[in-house]
Amino acid sequence: MGVPSQHGPGDDLVPAWGRKLTVPCAHCGLATQRHRTLDFDGVNIYRPQAGPDPARVIEGEEPPVEQAWIALMPGDYPARLFADTEVYHLVGGVAWPGPHHRDYGSAKVVHDACCPGLHDTQPATSRGAGELWRAMRLRLARSSAHPGR
Repeated sequence: MGVPSQHGPGDDLVPAWGRKLTVPCAHCGLATQRHRTLDFDGVNIYRPQAGPDPARVIEGEEPPVEQAWIALMPGDYPARLFADTEVYHLVGGVAWPGPHHRDYGSAKVVHDACCPGLHDTQPATSRGAGELWRAMRLRLARSSAHPGR
């Protein structure tokens, strides 16, 4: 799960400007925060249409930029407990890969890294993802045991 799942602009759960950013995860039902990101495929960050030479565009003219969306866990978590591919920071409402140097060790975490709906067993990618996965499974178990709460 090194690359976060991408949601195209046609996805009805992806927020447009003015819509709520907090939406339930389609796999587990827990709250996630959706943010725009320029990380399209984990490799080509700024120009996904560029070829091996990023200074030249393949078709000669740049196509319209397709916005990519990423689901993040609500709250901030210690970046040192998570793998580099699981950590993001927000600048101007855009999610950028990696921790920010001024966040003093805290960062946003990709929801797919610890989603109990995607992982049947505890993820081994990082200690933080494993702990969040256990906490989320406990929350789901408690909410199913007491549906009225």
